[in-house]
Amino acid sequence: MISASLRRARVLVALSFAGLAGCSRDALSPASPNDVPQGAQPKTPTQTVEPIVVRAYSTDELLMELERARSLLLVEKFEEASDALDRLRAQATDPAIVAAAAYHAGLAFEGLGNRQTAFERFRLVAESFGEQAIARNALVRMTRLLGRFERWAELGATADRLLARADLPVMDQLEARGAKALALVETGDVDGASVYAGKAIALIDEHGFGRSGQPPVQVAQVSFAEGEIRRLRSEAIKLLPVSPQFGERLEARCQALLDAQSSYSDAMRARDGHWSAMSGFRVGQLYTDLHAEAMTIPPPEKAKTLKQKQLFEGALRLRYRILLEKGLKMMDATVRLGDRTGEDSEWVGRARESKRALEQALADEKRALSKLPYTEDELKKGLESLKARATEGTKEAKPSEAKPSEATPSEAKPSEAKPSEAKPAGS
Repeated sequence: MISASLRRARVLVALSFAGLAGCSRDALSPASPNDVPQGAQPKTPTQTVEPIVVRAYSTDELLMELERARSLLLVEKFEEASDALDRLRAQATDPAIVAAAAYHAGLAFEGLGNRQTAFERFRLVAESFGEQAIARNALVRMTRLLGRFERWAELGATADRLLARADLPVMDQLEARGAKALALVETGDVDGASVYAGKAIALIDEHGFGRSGQPPVQVAQVSFAEGEIRRLRSEAIKLLPVSPQFGERLEARCQALLDAQSSYSDAMRARDGHWSAMSGFRVGQLYTDLHAEAMTIPPPEKAKTLKQKQLFEGALRLRYRILLEKGLKMMDATVRLGDRTGEDSEWVGRARESKRALEQALADEKRALSKLPYTEDELKKGLESLKARATEGTKEAKPSEAKPSEATPSEAKPSEAKPSEAKPAGS
């Protein structure tokens, strides 16, 4: 057994080490006789540390930082600007400064091509700081991006929020009405779209926007929406089934096509890369869709023999080939527009795919014509013969009744009919 005296010794040693652990190094060093009075216990030295004070940025400092970040935007240093503005957004507590920082961060991300992040910043402003005046600008930016994203239902809802504001200047009213018209027509509500497009056009006429010179981008959106309305109404005029009124229907279809093309051409006049690409693709599509429908026209009842049917087929292909050529011309111009301006929307990609398809379609047309037992001259003579055989003023379903040459971009001014001449805003 361990004796009681031994246990007491161990306790004393442990207590000594515990005391040493709490002492400073200076306290463990031998004391000089001059430092410690005789008979007095040495004192443990203490160290005084200045307190750390965390101070918030003042409003003036934050405003100066906001102006510095905005100056970065002006010289297109978008990455530096986005970093500074997002940092400022986290530091500020004043709602006006936070909203301004978030909005301008959205502009910076747009400049970087990061449209989805830009949209999130604009939406933050619109939803969390709706009482701020800058929320109106955020809603305008949201409508533009939603149109680019082709999120039509959201576009319509955002346009409604914009129209509900009492502080809209004329240009924002025009933008909101154009956005609403576009959202409705792209979701199939042609009549509803016509109402909003009509209100937008009334504003354009009242204030003379685009009457002379290059129209603003807000007018381009309205013109494109109007083109979409006219395109859908054109496509509603069907060539089949064949009836005695075929000639009248074809003429109406071609006129509706020209009306739609005129609206798309007005959109191109704004020389904005995105709206020009959309419009150029649609014009090309108008021609290719009409060609596809025209090629389903069956031979007339008078074409009884194989040669007569082959003659009709050849004349049909020869007569309507021009539609493919015009469609290809517009698609090619749209692709070149994208290559030249850097426009990277889905519309340029669609035009590129359509261009390849049209090139193949024209090659197929030429092969099909070469297999027929007639030359092109013989087909042209046969076409005229079929026209002459129409009796009693009845216009039957013959390719000669169509007038595709009337539905061409040449009806518009050269600058209106060629998307390749359009440039992005600000270029």
